[in-house]
Amino acid sequence: MISLTNIVFAHTSDKPADIDAVFSMPLLNVTRMTDLAPQYQAVSDDSSIPMVLIAGIALVLAAIAGGVFWYYRTREPEVPTSDAVTMDLCRAHGLSIYHRGLIDRLAAAAELSHTAEMFLSPSHFDSAVEKAKQAVRLRRHHHGWLGEIRRTLFDS
Repeated sequence: MISLTNIVFAHTSDKPADIDAVFSMPLLNVTRMTDLAPQYQAVSDDSSIPMVLIAGIALVLAAIAGGVFWYYRTREPEVPTSDAVTMDLCRAHGLSIYHRGLIDRLAAAAELSHTAEMFLSPSHFDSAVEKAKQAVRLRRHHHGWLGEIRRTLFDS
């Protein structure tokens, strides 16, 4: 019969047995609370914040950030348009705040009686833009915006 006290563990490594290498290996040891001296047996309270609380705070912060993002994406911005009809036309065509401001500035420079006249036809829009270009200097990105506005209004 084989008992556990008779088992001999042999070193089965390809490398030669080196006593320093054997002792440099990490030791696996288990220390029980009852093995410690009485002054070290006191268990400290867990002072770390529970993961549920951290996850809850992260969820609340994500909800707040999402709400702020949603508010700024869906709010109706304050637009410098001359009348309510123009505002309704811009909203109906889905023009951005920058496009609305540009249309209003061009209508004022073209001396139109109502900004909404630019929405009547492509010829009205083009003539108002050409007249406004004589009075107002447009930047490079404004020319791109004019193309976008014209396509949005008349190519649908």
